[in-house]
Amino acid sequence: MKENKKIVTALDIGSSKILAVVAEVYKDGTFRVLSQGRTDSAGVLDGNVTNLEEVQPQVKAALVEAFGIAGKMAGTDICTNISGKSVEGVDSSAEMPLRGRTVTLMDMKNVQNMAQDALELKDDQRLIKSELLYYMLDNQDEGFVGQNPLNARSSRISAHMHSAVASASNALARVKVIRRNGMDISRMLPEAWASGYAVLTEDEIQNGVVVIDIGAGTTDVAVFMGGLPRYTYTLNYGGRRITQRISGYLHCTMQEAEAIKARLDLNCPAEDADVILYRSPIEEGNRKYSKLEISKMVYRELRNLNLTIGKKLFEAGWYTSSNGAPCNTLTGGIVLTGGTALLMGITELFSDMPGPMAYTFSTRLGRSRYTGDACIGLSSPKESAVMGLIAYEAMRFKEGEEGESEQSMSDNSLWAKAKRFVTEFFVGQY
Repeated sequence: MKENKKIVTALDIGSSKILAVVAEVYKDGTFRVLSQGRTDSAGVLDGNVTNLEEVQPQVKAALVEAFGIAGKMAGTDICTNISGKSVEGVDSSAEMPLRGRTVTLMDMKNVQNMAQDALELKDDQRLIKSELLYYMLDNQDEGFVGQNPLNARSSRISAHMHSAVASASNALARVKVIRRNGMDISRMLPEAWASGYAVLTEDEIQNGVVVIDIGAGTTDVAVFMGGLPRYTYTLNYGGRRITQRISGYLHCTMQEAEAIKARLDLNCPAEDADVILYRSPIEEGNRKYSKLEISKMVYRELRNLNLTIGKKLFEAGWYTSSNGAPCNTLTGGIVLTGGTALLMGITELFSDMPGPMAYTFSTRLGRSRYTGDACIGLSSPKESAVMGLIAYEAMRFKEGEEGESEQSMSDNSLWAKAKRFVTEFFVGQY
């Protein structure tokens, strides 16, 4: 008999923090947070686990705290995220002849497997997660998205998929960290996908939206449309880079630069010229640095980031040019999340585009939409990824993907062996 609820654990291994959340998910797709545990992150640089010996005890501390508060056995499976410059999206498709007969479930499964097999990976890449986008019959266009081709008559059927891939070393390092703490990975999602599932409304995720998660070490970008991720890209740029720029500009410590960064206003009002945020030592000239001067410097940094993201989305066809002016084809605009999205004025910066189509770049701040038990400390944009992992687990549980009994999840079960084989095949031996 299938359970109506189960306990899941999500783990966010980030460049600034490690956060574990234990939650109870229900068959209606909702969930309730039971506990959380967090530690500062060391050994993770720009989204990549660079020092296993440093990260392992930090992950253990976060899990021990979360499990201790929850007071329930959450099992040994963890849903986690992955980031880093190597994370990117790849599209693939495959076509199968039907010769005028009706489409069966086996046809749909076979052509989907063919589409996944058609994915071209480099030697150092591993598949992280694939999503079936849509089926296409004969010469129909993408308008068939979301429709079920079962029992339809056609001469051929094709399946189209979007997959996230990452470097083998990046994925394997995260697997090792979790396995060394006696746990298994049940699912791994790209950072931007996870954040999207936490912060987006149903209309946004269906009609089209750009999610930009600006974390401490990376900026993760995803396009959602039709309820699914359609584009994935990661930039090796985050809030830590901005802090370093401030530190170098002012010749101050990273701690001082971080505190100054939190006080900036990217709207750059003229009156901020009279607000002094930092004064250099006498031996360095005793120079005064105003809030306006530092804000303008950071504004230029983030403006360049916005232009870089825009160029990538333009090349992918999600941004276009209308009468010489930029235009966002996604009706949901842009949703910013991640710790750096808390900078004052950053949503206005990303919305500030020239031309009559500027309104298509409307930008809002994205936070987890969960407001239930134990939401304190989990509603900031900093926690979007881990809350999205929980939301995704709840969604999949509702759809019946993870309805196995406890017995089937034992270490010696056929399911467990198959899962270990898949992990080793895609990620490698550990």
